[in-house]
Amino acid sequence: MKHIVTIWGTPASSEKELNAFTETVYDDDGEALLSPFLNGIGCSWIDEDFMERHYFGDEEERTAFIEYLRSDYAPHEAFAERLPEAIGEAIRAYPSVIILYGNDSPYGAINESLLAIAEAGPPAGSAAALLAIVEYESNLEKL
Repeated sequence: MKHIVTIWGTPASSEKELNAFTETVYDDDGEALLSPFLNGIGCSWIDEDFMERHYFGDEEERTAFIEYLRSDYAPHEAFAERLPEAIGEAIRAYPSVIILYGNDSPYGAINESLLAIAEAGPPAGSAAALLAIVEYESNLEKL
């Protein structure tokens, strides 16, 4: 099974700010408006079930998160093996991160936007910085 994980650094300096940066809002007609995050990375839609938001209130939380990524984030060794060595330093430059992920199972199809970003990178001027793209295969059979 193919997996893709993207890790984004953001300047959001509180949980409230991070939620506002990623939240889908609706206009008076009920139409969804792109969040500043999705607009900034050039995506028209992401299933929010495949998004994680992490705000770090202090260095201890950030360090614990980096260790979590390196050891327990994914049940597949291939993720940790492909995680960039410098991910800790990259994450330390931001007060919060956003993770978008997917796989090619019938229950979690990889979002085409993630694949496009993996190939071309995010548009210039985004408020979120792409810190890592981790693509890997697991030995689990498709469901």
